[in-house]
Amino acid sequence: MHSSHNLLIRFLLGGTTLIVSISAYFSYQAARKITLEELRGRAFLEVRRGVDEIEEWLHVRKVEVQTLAHTSTVRSLDWSVAKPYLKSEVDRINEFFVFQIATPDGSYFNTMVGQSNKNIKDRDYFQKALAGKSNISDPFISRSTGIHLIAIATPIWSNSSQSPSPIGVFNGNVKVDHIVEVVNSLRYGKNSYAFALNSQGEAIVHPNSTLMSTVEKPAPSLLKIADRNLNSIAQRMVNKQQGIQLMKIDGTKKYVAYVPLQEANWSVALVIPRQNIESRLQFLDFIALILGGLTVTMITVLLKVQGFEQAQLKKSKAAADTANHAKSEFLANMSHELRTPLNGILGCAQILQRSQGLPEPQQYHVNIIEQCGSHLLTLINDILDLSKIESQKLELHPHDLHFPSFLQGIGEICQIRAEQKGILFVYESAINLPTGVNLDVKRLRQVLLNLLGNAIKFTDRGKVTFKVEVIDQLPADGQTVKYRIRFSVEDTGIGINPSELDKIFLAFEQVGEKKRQTEGTGLGLAITRQLVQIMGSDIYVKSQIGQGSTFWFEMAIAEASEWVQSVMAVSKRQIIGFEGSPRTILMVDDRWENRTVITNLLQPLGFNVVEATNGQEGLEKAIALKPDLIITDLFMPEMDGFELIQHLRHTPDIADVKIIVSSASIFETDQNRSLEAGGDTFLNKPVQADELLHQLVFHLGLAWIYQQSLSEEQTINSATTGDSPSDKLTPPSPDVLRELLTLASKGNFNAILKLADQLEETDINLAPFANQLRQLARQFDEDLILNFLTQYELKTA
Repeated sequence: MHSSHNLLIRFLLGGTTLIVSISAYFSYQAARKITLEELRGRAFLEVRRGVDEIEEWLHVRKVEVQTLAHTSTVRSLDWSVAKPYLKSEVDRINEFFVFQIATPDGSYFNTMVGQSNKNIKDRDYFQKALAGKSNISDPFISRSTGIHLIAIATPIWSNSSQSPSPIGVFNGNVKVDHIVEVVNSLRYGKNSYAFALNSQGEAIVHPNSTLMSTVEKPAPSLLKIADRNLNSIAQRMVNKQQGIQLMKIDGTKKYVAYVPLQEANWSVALVIPRQNIESRLQFLDFIALILGGLTVTMITVLLKVQGFEQAQLKKSKAAADTANHAKSEFLANMSHELRTPLNGILGCAQILQRSQGLPEPQQYHVNIIEQCGSHLLTLINDILDLSKIESQKLELHPHDLHFPSFLQGIGEICQIRAEQKGILFVYESAINLPTGVNLDVKRLRQVLLNLLGNAIKFTDRGKVTFKVEVIDQLPADGQTVKYRIRFSVEDTGIGINPSELDKIFLAFEQVGEKKRQTEGTGLGLAITRQLVQIMGSDIYVKSQIGQGSTFWFEMAIAEASEWVQSVMAVSKRQIIGFEGSPRTILMVDDRWENRTVITNLLQPLGFNVVEATNGQEGLEKAIALKPDLIITDLFMPEMDGFELIQHLRHTPDIADVKIIVSSASIFETDQNRSLEAGGDTFLNKPVQADELLHQLVFHLGLAWIYQQSLSEEQTINSATTGDSPSDKLTPPSPDVLRELLTLASKGNFNAILKLADQLEETDINLAPFANQLRQLARQFDEDLILNFLTQYELKTA
C-alpha cells in the first residue's frame, strides 16, 4: 500500500513537472516572439506619432494657404493691394516666413523683398501649382533670402468660369525649424535618433551634419552613397514604403523604423540600438531560467525520494514505518522549498498579465505559464497539507472576521464559476447568523471552495445550492457564545455510485467519469475531510446516480463581538484614526454584507462612509456629495460598476475622484476592464483590512494614528533586521519609501529589486539598506518587506 502510494506521488510530481516544463518552454518561445513583435510595434508607433504631428501641422498650413488664395485681394494680382494684407497675415498666423504671389511667367512678389528680379519658373512647386495642383515642396534654399524653406503652393483661379487655367500661383513659405524640432523629439531609449528624407533621398533632418545641404556644399542623396544598408533604407523611404528592420547601421546592429508622409513627398525614420528593444525580453528569459531550474530541482527531488525508498525497503516493518514518517517530513520540507521559487514565477506571470496593452496572443501564452504554474503550485500545496496532516503538524490559526461578508465572498466566487459553466448557483443563508466569528479563515475557505468547486465540476445542468444555517446555540463557555452551524452543498449533477462512496475521501482516489478525473489530483476531498476533522467535525454525504449529491458538515463556531477592533491591527500596531480633516468614502454595492464590512471598518477611524445600493444611486450621491474616494462593486442592478466608472470619469466636477474597484471576480479580464474604464486600483473580495488601509494611504495620502507600544515596535525591528539594528541602515527619502511600500503591497518583487539597485548606484550610503531590501525581496515574502519598510516610514514621517 505504501509502495503504490509513493509511486503515485512520484508519478504525479514527475508527470506534472514534465508537462509544465514542456508547455512552459513552447509557451516561452511563442511569448518571446510575440513580445518582440509587440516591442517592435511600439517603436514603429513612436515614428508614426512624429509623422502624424508633422502631417497635422502641414495640413493646417496648406488649408491656410488655399484660403488666402481664394480671397479677392490675392486674386486681383495687384501687389500694392495685396502687400499690406499679406504682411498682416504673416504677423497674425505667425507660422509663415513669407507669402508670395507669382504670375504665369515666373516673376513674383513677396512680403520679404516686394517685387523680385528673380524667377521661379523652374521651381517644381510652381510648375505643379500652375498645372492646377496644390502641393508642398521639398526644402530648398530661397533665392531671395538664402534661407532653407518649404513652399506650400496652390493655384490662383480667376473669378470668371471661362478661364480654364490658373491666373497665377500663391505660396506660403515656412522654415524647416518645426519639422526639425518634431523629428529630433523622436526617441526610443538611449542613443536612438531620427532623420527625415525628401523625395530625392536627401536629408531634411539628420544628426550627421555632412549629410545636410548648405549653400556652399549641397549634400548627396542617400540613394547614391556607398553605405549599402543606408542606401537600401533610403530607397524604401523614397518609394513611400513603411516598416521596421534590423540591420547594420553606423557599424552596429540597429532597428530602423520608417513611415512616409501623405501631405508631402517625405519620409521619417527612427534608428534604435538593438538592446533598447530586446533588453526588455530579459523578463521572459528570467522566467524561463527559473522554470528550468525548478524542473532540475524537481527531478533531483524525485531521484532522492526513489533512492530513499529503495533503501528503506530492505529494513523491517518498524523501520519502514519510521522511514515513511521521515519521508512525509521530507516531502513537506521540499514542497515548501519548491513553492517559494514557484511563487516567484507566478508573480512574474501575473505582472505580465497586468501589463497595459498586452496583445491577445501574448496574453494567451502568459496565461498558459500562469495556469501551468498554478496547477503545479496546487499539487505541491496539496502534498504539503497532506504531509502536515499526516505528521500532525498542521495547526489552526483562528482570528475574528465579519462572517456574512466572508460567506458572500465565497458565494460570489462560485457564482462566477457556475455562470461560466452555464448552471444556476443559489446561496441561502439564515437571518440569524452571527455577525462576527472567530475561526481559521484560510482553512474554512479551503474546505468550502473545494466542496463547492467539486459540485460545480460534476454538474452539467440544473443548479448548485450553498446553504448556511444555525442549528443550535450552545451553552456559553464563560463569556463566549457559540453556535452550531451547518454548511451544506447540494447539486443536481451526475451523482456517485453507492459502491464508491467509501473511496471519495481517500488520498489520490478519484471516482466518476474518467474524463473528469484528469481535472484534479485526487487529494482535495481527502484533505478537506481531514481539515474538517481537525476543526472538530466530519463530512457527510448522500448521493444518487443521475440526480445529484449533498455534502454537509456542522461546526461549533464562537461569536466575536469585537471583530472590527481585531482586524484593524496592521503591522502589529493598532490604528485608531488618521491625521487631518475627516474624509468621505462612498461605498457602492448591492450586497448589504459587503457595505456593512467596509462601513464598520472605516467609521471607527473617523471616515464618513456613505452607502449606495447600485450604480445609478452611487452616481447621484457622488455628484451631490463629491466624496474623496469611491469603492464600487462591478456586478450590480440598475447600473453596473463599469458604467458607473465611465459616468464618473465623464462628469466634470468628480472626474478626478479616486476609485477602488472591489469584486470577487477571479477573471483577469474583469479586473483589466475595470481599470481600463477608469478605476485606479483593484481590491479583491472578501476584503482584507490591511490591503484596504494600504490603498487608502496610497490614494488619500493619509498618516495613521497608532496606539503606541514600545515592546511591539522592538519585536518588529528584531524580526525584520535580525542581529543588525535598523538604526545602522540609512533609509532613502520618504517618497522612495512610499513607492517601495506600494510595490510591496502589489507583490512586485522584480521592480523592488531594480529600485534597490538604483538606490545603491545613486548613493553609496544607501548600499546597506538596498542590500537588506534585496535579501527580503528574493524571499518573495510580502509581509516581511512591508514590516521592514513600515518602520522606516514611521521614523521619517
